[in-house]
Amino acid sequence: MKRITSSKIVTLIVLVTIFLTSCGPSTATKPASQTIKIGVPTLMTGWGAPMGADIMAGLGMAVEKVNSEGGVLGKQLEIVYADTKNTSAEDCALAAQSLDQAGVVAFFPGAFYGPACAVEFAHYKQPFLHATASAEVVDPIAENLKEYGNVFQVSASEEAFGPNAFTDMTQLPYDYPNKKVALLGGDISYDMLIKDGIAKMAEENGWEIVMNDVYPYGTTEFGAQLAKIRTEKPAIIFACITSVDSAVAFVDQFLQNPTDSLIFLQWSPVASEFIQLLGEKSDGLLWQTEYAYLPTKDNVEWAKAFKAEFGRDPGMAWPALMDDMLHIWIKAVEEVGTPTDYEAINDYIRKLSDHPYQGRAGRYGINPLRNEGLAGAEWLPIHFYQIQNQLNVLLFLGTEPFKGSDAAPAGKFILPPWIKQ
Repeated sequence: MKRITSSKIVTLIVLVTIFLTSCGPSTATKPASQTIKIGVPTLMTGWGAPMGADIMAGLGMAVEKVNSEGGVLGKQLEIVYADTKNTSAEDCALAAQSLDQAGVVAFFPGAFYGPACAVEFAHYKQPFLHATASAEVVDPIAENLKEYGNVFQVSASEEAFGPNAFTDMTQLPYDYPNKKVALLGGDISYDMLIKDGIAKMAEENGWEIVMNDVYPYGTTEFGAQLAKIRTEKPAIIFACITSVDSAVAFVDQFLQNPTDSLIFLQWSPVASEFIQLLGEKSDGLLWQTEYAYLPTKDNVEWAKAFKAEFGRDPGMAWPALMDDMLHIWIKAVEEVGTPTDYEAINDYIRKLSDHPYQGRAGRYGINPLRNEGLAGAEWLPIHFYQIQNQLNVLLFLGTEPFKGSDAAPAGKFILPPWIKQ
């Protein structure tokens, strides 16, 4: 990321040096301030750092625009950042305590690994908006909504992603050489649920699963898996590799001796860093994200403004998602009339389906029984892309071919350069 600050008001908490005076949520009344502080406990270091860079950039740019237009309730927003590292319970608890003591009135983490962060921040009253898209994260919140009612996942969970990936891959205009698939994914719930969904669809549709492998999350050595792939020569490799470093390593190693296989990647190319790291080697890869900014004129202009500020294109999801989550919270604050009536603000967000927010990635509603975003094309559609000439080309929205818009032509599948026919 080029920078976190410009005309934005920013505080950075260094968690390794901060002295905490409390073991739990602060109940003291915060002094009046000329700014409204919002917290960003996010992935500044560790496996998720590329995602964290987009999270911070997206929210920072959104806050800068809001402040330039007069702020919220006449006050400027101030961002307070904290590093959640690899989102262990200890790291998340420390971030939560420090941000609460800094006087933030809302939490915008973007995403995290596992349920620990959601549970730790659920001990506070401030609204906590994220888009981790994981049932593993939503379930403990849904089981205890009375106490954990401040935590909201604005996106749906991953249940639909595996079937969507299989459906889109198998309706591409391509004559597959066989009906073999290879599956692999990291040993985290998100990867496993998507991979298992693909496996079920493959079996139901008569495809042979020649490999179904699980690897330790963060792995960058795929020799054993690629040896099996080169022996079996599957028509499709479904790689549920959500770590950018792991996905880049897998593609690099595959291309040293490629098979005539289409490669599907779940999620990892969402970070702008992915294409930058692979360059021309990324061309031909297929991937999907459960949310991304829609190809509208307004979003095209917004993406240009992002590039002008940060010197790079925005990742497909996080800058837009952070912009949307911030504005969902702003709508709630403006409706309630104060940023500190947490019960009323959380109630507004819980009832978001009664007053949906139309954002850059789509339309947002919440299932109030789970504090979870709604699925379906009318809400946040799954985007399915192919990388062509180092650009993401939209092929499907959900399972429907993308027909083009006023800002983007309809995408067309191209044969990856490593397949020789």
